Amino acid sequence: MKALRSPLGATALAAGLALGTMASAQEITVGLSLPQDMAGFDFVNGMYEAFASHVEEHSDMTVNLVYGGALGAPNDRLGQMRRGIIEMTDAADGNYASIYADIQVLNMPYLFPSEEVAWEVLDGPFGQAMADDILERTNIRVLGWWESGGFKHFSADRAVESPEDMQGLKMRVLGPLATIPVEAMGASASPVSFGELYTALRTGVVDGQDNSVATFNLVNLYEVQSHLMLTGHSYAFGPLGISNIFFESLSEADQQVILDAGEAAIAFNREASRAVEAGAIDFAREQGVNVIELSDGQRDAFRQAMQPVAIDWLRDNIDRPELIEEALEAVAAAQ
Repeated sequence: MKALRSPLGATALAAGLALGTMASAQEITVGLSLPQDMAGFDFVNGMYEAFASHVEEHSDMTVNLVYGGALGAPNDRLGQMRRGIIEMTDAADGNYASIYADIQVLNMPYLFPSEEVAWEVLDGPFGQAMADDILERTNIRVLGWWESGGFKHFSADRAVESPEDMQGLKMRVLGPLATIPVEAMGASASPVSFGELYTALRTGVVDGQDNSVATFNLVNLYEVQSHLMLTGHSYAFGPLGISNIFFESLSEADQQVILDAGEAAIAFNREASRAVEAGAIDFAREQGVNVIELSDGQRDAFRQAMQPVAIDWLRDNIDRPELIEEALEAVAAAQ
């Protein structure tokens, strides 16, 4: 049989090869909440950009980063990733709690004494066991655990240096593991949406809130909150998830690229998050906020007021209550 040499045949052959290349090419679509190049939040978008750079440098796969919530709300994007409609999204711990209740054990107040201990636990056997369980129950593969600005802290229109100082305050907090401890200290909890938080604080609908310092500055809360207490009562984190439907479709070599890219992304995130928080605290002070650093004794008083009631709630509301003791043991071993 003679080789096909006509111009038409050559064109058809070239088109077929192109189609074959396109069919074999893998694109990873990532749905992100924040706009591109948002100052002060490089630890989220920059993490996915680091992931994309590694993937595209070491494989033929491409990464399409879709910014600004264009692919829907966080819980919607999480569902899309779970079903394989998109490959990745920046859903955080609270979003995952809607499909995997056990993740809330990591929201236990004062579980982690420092970021380094949190990393040790999440990167160790406890975090790997939870990642394996998430995969089994949700079909989402966790590539690592990222940090969302570090610890959450209380702010208010007055100094709060003990649990008793919470009496009578109206606090914007979200979720039972924030609401129940706040109410146990004598404050009232209000689930104000993030978009309405600044106005709610300015008009006195609520007196205070809790967020990382980076988030505090992001929406200019230094203009409407005079005091920021470094209570460090809850660690803000997220799983770096990818659709297992997509992951399993890849060659072994490309799967390894994804795993390596996840490791590089987490390393970038944690370094950026630590740098951002340090700068954010200084920035808040420069804006005239009274930043209060609590003593170990003061923090322990908050822990005693907040942790037991949170544990009681967890025992009744997660699938595997034994995770409470396992998490506490993992933290003790990591110190």
